[in-house]
Amino acid sequence: MGNGAAVRETAVPSSVMQKAFDLLQVFHHGRVLTLSEVARRAGLPKSTAYRVLGMLVQVGAVEHEGTGYRIAFRMTAIGAASPEGAVRHVALPYLLDLHRAVGHTIHLCVLRGPEVVYVEKLYTPRARLFATEVGMTLPAHCTSVGKALLAYTDPDLVEATTTGRLRGLTARSVRDPELLRRELRRVRQRGVATDVEEAAPGRSCVAMPIVLGGEAVAAVSIGFPTEHGSADAFVPPLRRTVSSIVRALPGVLT
Repeated sequence: MGNGAAVRETAVPSSVMQKAFDLLQVFHHGRVLTLSEVARRAGLPKSTAYRVLGMLVQVGAVEHEGTGYRIAFRMTAIGAASPEGAVRHVALPYLLDLHRAVGHTIHLCVLRGPEVVYVEKLYTPRARLFATEVGMTLPAHCTSVGKALLAYTDPDLVEATTTGRLRGLTARSVRDPELLRRELRRVRQRGVATDVEEAAPGRSCVAMPIVLGGEAVAAVSIGFPTEHGSADAFVPPLRRTVSSIVRALPGVLT
């Protein structure tokens, strides 16, 4: 009976925590969401979403804004203390310089399993915007940043995430695992990854990994309209930016 009670005592908090994390994920799709939007995107009954949101408000993870909810600043501060936050803090001045130099969209991403997470995005209203947001994820093999990161990742992890037919985002996405492996070998040889309309029609990107100790901790990309032509002109400024970030990082991540 004692063991059964112990199982019941831990099962409920575990379930609630999972719902809370699932619910927090929906804010990647909008900064301020109503209760109905949160429930629908989290796939939860409205009553459950209301209860979980109340708990998150109570602990300071979510806060009210008008009739909706948003992620609280406290969560932003916690995120800034993560290794990814440290990389972003160091990289941001160099990313700003790169953005001013090339005038196109700049992304800073990290790898999480088979997906890339967008940590920073710089763009101008005049530029043709990429449908990306900080915090969102995309399949790594469909993006230049993802391929740059996969090329410097544990081969066993790459093998595990590139087995079977791969999911594509456009008609030009790589879906054959063997083709992807060959491309990753080329990326490692050149130190540069590209995608031409593999993540979104009309959009191309060139990326380089930020490598420390033989491992990629993040990657930087320049995104531009495909009609602008080859990515070759962007490689030198991108290489200089990544080299500057690499020189600035030692000691920050320890």
